[in-house]
Order: sequence, then structure tokens, then C-alpha cells
Amino acid sequence: MAKINSQNSSTSKKNKSQDNSILTILLSLVVIILYYMFLKPVLKVDIMGDLNKFAKFSKQKYIMMIVLFVILFLIHMIVNLLGFQNKCGGSIGENIGKVFVSTFVPWLLIFGGLMLVLIIFPGFKGAFSNVIGYYAVYRASNTILVKLLGNAQVDRTIENTQETDKEDAHLLEKASDAVLKLVGNTSIMINQITPENFENMWKMMIPVMKPEMRGTANAPLKCELLEQVLLRDNIGECCWYIYTMLLLIVVVKTMLMKQECVTSLSQVKEHASEYDTQQSMKDDQEKKDKSVVYKG
Repeated sequence: MAKINSQNSSTSKKNKSQDNSILTILLSLVVIILYYMFLKPVLKVDIMGDLNKFAKFSKQKYIMMIVLFVILFLIHMIVNLLGFQNKCGGSIGENIGKVFVSTFVPWLLIFGGLMLVLIIFPGFKGAFSNVIGYYAVYRASNTILVKLLGNAQVDRTIENTQETDKEDAHLLEKASDAVLKLVGNTSIMINQITPENFENMWKMMIPVMKPEMRGTANAPLKCELLEQVLLRDNIGECCWYIYTMLLLIVVVKTMLMKQECVTSLSQVKEHASEYDTQQSMKDDQEKKDKSVVYKG
């Protein structure tokens, strides 16, 4: 009976599902977090004002995106290969072909396609950045925008202006108050500002800024606002990457389940030998059980 139990336990180990999805997800999350912390270049205000610097920044950003794609693909490729090898047995060389095709094609079409879409149509990031990203930056962005823009509850003195400028100053005050009334909360304006339109939006806000904030005094706040815009944008992009990565795990696992195991002649002989051994042991045990004589 002990031999039979040992055989059953060994059989159950072989039939155990080799699902490494949790390990894949954890490793992918670590890589994505490290990408945003260290690999992805950070856009600065001075870079936006210089075409040469911006061109170098864009080139470096695209290179880092390719690096992220390669690292994530290699992680999923290695984990899938180990799982497929544990399932089917054999050497890595015998299984790598099917695993590579089942992993690379979906990653190239789905994840690579996603990266291309986010580059061409960055507005798609708003699906996540306008919700999750907004809640991450709304407090800080509201503080910055309140410092920059006029407030209906703040008395603005225009007594030092000339008579010809008083009407313009009054119109600017009304425009500033209208912006705040329409928006309600200045932090909501952050959802309208993206890295792509940051300079244009900044120029549009200059007429409704507080007088003391229309010169060089607003430079620190401009840098802080850009940081919040980039954080919101990165959160939206990161959510797309994670969502697509989870989708790819399901797609690739489904494709690998449909793949037949590659069995060589030596493996067939080995499996046949194991089966014969187990069958022989089972027959011997049955003979022993039948030979037992019970005395009353």
C-alpha cells in the first residue's frame, strides 16, 4: 500500500498545473514601476522650449519604451517556457519554438500596438489619467492653480492702473472669475492639460493669472504644475500597460494550452519504461493481495 501511495503522489505531482501567472504579474509590476522611476526620461520646462533638446528627449523616450517592451517580453517568455517545459518535459530547445511563437506574436500585435496607439493618439491615456490620475494629483494641482489664477473672493485693486487700462483689467477680472465659476474647482482644470498641450495651455492662462504671477515669478509654479501633469499622464499610461499585460497573460496561456507537447523518441521510450514498471508493480501487488489466505 505504501508503494501505491507513493506512486499516486508522484502522479499527482506530474499532473499538477504549472501556472506561474502570479509570478509573471509580480515581476511585470516590478519592471513597470522601475521603468517609471529610473528608465523613462523626465520632461522639463527648458526641454519644451528647445527643439534640439526636445528631439533628443523624444528619441530617448522611444528607446526606453522599446527597452520596456523587450524586458517584459523576456520575462513572460522565460516564465512561459519553464511552465511549458514542466508540463511537457523535454529540453528547452525542443519547446522554445512553440513557446516563442505563442508569446511573441500576441505581444508584438497587442502590446506593441498599444504603445504605437498611445504615441499617435495620447488622448487615449485619458481613460485612466482623467480618473485615477486625477485623484492622485488633484490636491497638489489645485493648490498650484489657486496660487496662479485669480479668485472671485479675493479683492483685486486696480486703482493704480490708468483710465484706459481699467476697462481691460475689469474684463480680465471677469474672465478669471468666470473660469473659476465654470470649473468650480481649479483642480479639474488639470484634466485639460497634457504634456502635449502644456505650453499652449500655459499661454492661455497668462491673461487670467494674478498680476504678480504673470512674470518670472511663476517659473517655480510652472515647473510644479508640469510635474503634476506628467504624473497624471504617467498614471494613465501605466494603467494601460498593466491592463494590457493582464490581457496578454490570458491570451498567451490560452494559446499555450492548445499547443501539443513535443515528444522525442527517447521520451517515448522513457515514458513506456515508466509505464511498464508501474504496471508490473501493480500486477505484483494484486498477486500478493490474492495470495493472502484468511483463516476463520
